[in-house]
Parts: sequence; structure tokens; C-alpha cells
Amino acid sequence: MSCKVRGCEGPVLEELEESALCLDHFLDDITERTRGYDRQLEDLATDDSLRQAAMRFSVLTAAKLATVGIHHPPEEQLARGQLLNAMLLLADLRDRLDRAAR
Repeated sequence: MSCKVRGCEGPVLEELEESALCLDHFLDDITERTRGYDRQLEDLATDDSLRQAAMRFSVLTAAKLATVGIHHPPEEQLARGQLLNAMLLLADLRDRLDRAAR
């Protein structure tokens, strides 16, 4: 299976078949979605359904990334750094959600 992004021939890892994205585009998607949640959560009047969606996203996506990191660790240093950066973005989102719940 190839990545669903137009013009990309990158292979889709088994763990990412649900998203139909190669690892590079999956990491880009995580960054974009995390930043989107960050912007939306800045509003103090954010409803609970958005917080729950952001929490679900952070937990499930971090689990997928952990699985990829264990079973298909990237060979290149840059790709490993991008994977780590995505994990840190998700952890930061989760921390923000936890602090907001208190």
C-alpha cells in the first residue's frame, strides 16, 4: 500500500494502514493536528467534547507512534528525531489537557 498523499510513493506501515499515510506524512499530520488543538484549547470557553477529542487523539496517536518506534524504528537520525518530536508534541498536548482539567 502506498501513501494516500498525491505524488507520494512512500510505503504505509502496517500500524498506519488506518490512516493510509507513510510515516513522513503521518508525522506531518500529527504536527498539524496538535497545533490545531493547541489553538482551539487556548479559548477558555472550550467545550468538554473538544477536550475529550484532543485527549483521545493524543493517547491513541502516541500509542501508534510507540508501536512504530518499537517495530519499525527509522534508520535515519533525522527520521528518529521527527518521531521523537511528534511524541513530545503529543505529551505536551496531554499535559495541557491534564492541567486544564484541574
